[in-house]
Amino acid sequence: MIKFIVVIFLILTNSLFAEIKKVNIVGNARVNSTTIETLVDKKIINIDTIYINNLTKKIYDTDFFADVKVSFNQDILTISVVENPVVNFFYINGVKDNDLDQVNKIITLKENNIFSGSKLKKDIEATKEFLKASGYYQATIVPEVIKIDNNQINLIINIDKKEISKIKNIYFIGNKFFSSSQLLEVISSSEDGWWKFFSSSALSEPRIENDKQLLKEFYKNKGFFDAQIESAFVSLDKNNNFSLTFSVNSEKKYKFGDFDIKIVGASYEDKDINEIKIISSKLLENQIYSTEMIKKLNKQVTNFLESKKYNNFEIDIQELKKEDRINIFFQISDGQKVLINKINIIGNSITEEKVLRDNMLLAEGDYLNLTKVKKSVDNIKAKQLFSKVEYKIENAEKKDFKDFNLFVKEQPTGSITAGLGYGTNGGVFEAGVNEKNFLGQGINLNFNGRLSTEKISGVFFYNDPNFKNTNKELAMSLYSEKDDYKNSGYDNKRVGTNLSTRYEIYEDIYFRPNTGIQYDSLGITGAASNLLRSRQGDTLSTSAGYLFSIDKRDSKFNPTSGTVFYFSQDIDTFISDIHAFKTNIGATVYKELVNDKFIGSAKARLANSTAINNKDIKISDRLFSSSSDLRGFEPRGVGPVDTNDHVGGNNLVTLSLKSTFPNPIPDGLRSTTYLFLDMGNVWGVDYSDTISNSSKIRSTTGIALDFISPIGPLSFTYSIPISKASTDKEQNFLFNIGSSF
Repeated sequence: MIKFIVVIFLILTNSLFAEIKKVNIVGNARVNSTTIETLVDKKIINIDTIYINNLTKKIYDTDFFADVKVSFNQDILTISVVENPVVNFFYINGVKDNDLDQVNKIITLKENNIFSGSKLKKDIEATKEFLKASGYYQATIVPEVIKIDNNQINLIINIDKKEISKIKNIYFIGNKFFSSSQLLEVISSSEDGWWKFFSSSALSEPRIENDKQLLKEFYKNKGFFDAQIESAFVSLDKNNNFSLTFSVNSEKKYKFGDFDIKIVGASYEDKDINEIKIISSKLLENQIYSTEMIKKLNKQVTNFLESKKYNNFEIDIQELKKEDRINIFFQISDGQKVLINKINIIGNSITEEKVLRDNMLLAEGDYLNLTKVKKSVDNIKAKQLFSKVEYKIENAEKKDFKDFNLFVKEQPTGSITAGLGYGTNGGVFEAGVNEKNFLGQGINLNFNGRLSTEKISGVFFYNDPNFKNTNKELAMSLYSEKDDYKNSGYDNKRVGTNLSTRYEIYEDIYFRPNTGIQYDSLGITGAASNLLRSRQGDTLSTSAGYLFSIDKRDSKFNPTSGTVFYFSQDIDTFISDIHAFKTNIGATVYKELVNDKFIGSAKARLANSTAINNKDIKISDRLFSSSSDLRGFEPRGVGPVDTNDHVGGNNLVTLSLKSTFPNPIPDGLRSTTYLFLDMGNVWGVDYSDTISNSSKIRSTTGIALDFISPIGPLSFTYSIPISKASTDKEQNFLFNIGSSF
């Protein structure tokens, strides 16, 4: 009995074992038999069920056929096929303009293409992903496949985008440590509100994924080494309002601990190793753990080694936890003794390859250096043009060469914003259009318009971050402004353009030379003095100048320590009706006071504007304090007065001390409270000897509250002047609702 079963089994499993002598193809009309036969491996001697199954799958994978049957009998392999139809007519219904262009690029099934159900499914899924990325989460796609003669079909894709899905609420739950208002400033998604017409409140999966990364980087940069964004989920209530919830686990805060260095392979002088230890000690000793500090350490050590002519080295930084400290283990080793054969960039369908290569520290023919590879990838991620950036190193055909393959996924880079608000100083409407990747060249184009009770302005801005591969930024702006302040007695119109470049001259130190042209028109609107009336009319100015800036903050978002400093000077050139020389100096220092709930800052500013050809400076060059410089006074409500009109001064100095502090307001209202002490003055009137110089120092103190209410964002400031002049215009209470002023 057992022998009989074995014989039957061998017959069933081996009956197909034979050599292919002929291939017979049945059912094909458009697809050439030779094309199908090339898929058959005739070198196989034993034809079994596994071979037949694999061949069937291989033929199916061509997407040419709706049905495939393979059989083998008496040395003849028979392949029976039913061909997929051809698309005769193709139409997309329900979208237009830019959306139609994008969907057309996504869908692969077009006229004269071979139709298959799998292709249609992939196209629909890809289109849904595009619509979701644009905020249309509830969009539906219904394809119509209409059969006609000669094995052809008409294909209609019906798209109903429905309303764009807006985020009504954003919540942060778990052990989050920071307030919701602070975390909202970190992410790019925002809540929808009546004061917003267009904004990033549209629900977008790529943006949410990016937000998770932004949050994690924010926490790590604040010392929370183990922080995890455990999830981000979207919920829909009965009113079709979407809520986005981030689950956060900050864990505990760490400081930097010990630093150790290890040299592998290469020979380094002891004095250079000691210098690296000094660099690390200056940066890390007694400091809160920060990813930015790690990047600075890597950069400074790399620059130091390159300055000492060490070549082809790699740096590996390991972060090791020990109790409440992060110990840094620094390993320097020889770089790989292989060269880069090719750099292949895949996935940049919109962005030019030049934009990516400009941010890479490697090129074909360079030694493969993993430190530079990772830095290159980080640089490209920082551009925020792609939702995904990954890389893979593979062996090249040539010996001792490798291929560097970079994979990117494009994401939307344009945005439209609009908002309105109302406050003590009147109403405001703002709108803007921004494109971060114009023509796929990494160029930033921006237009912003602002209409308020006392000012109308429009600005067009162009920025190329790496002009002509010089590693220098090129920026240009065109602007038009008109202001008519109720306490000035005149209106001033300005139209002009600026051209500048910016580059790093040393770590965190930037230099920006600039030039500009401005046309001014001054008109009298009230009972102005004769002196002020004599200054009405039109003037033309051309200027040249520069700006030095130093940024040592621990973070661009919610800094808790560090400093920002700037120094600028501008001079009107000989092609000017009035030649003025303008100087600005400013600095802000941030420091954690009692604990991280009390973040203090001190901001100082000093400015001067002086004519250099025995003329008086223009009204637009005169200096005025704002409500953020000296709270407790109206904008332009401090300084010299000419016939009841505040005309600004030639000099300005301000100092503002501020500290946040905790409050009992529920976290859901995203509140921030702070105390402040402001001091300053505006003085100097070059066009008259009869007007008081206004040399008295003004000072105010007060409390401020910002929070999100059911009717929109609200801001309240209450100020008490400590010292003032009799001509000053007080504003003890200030409130805003909606957009910021």
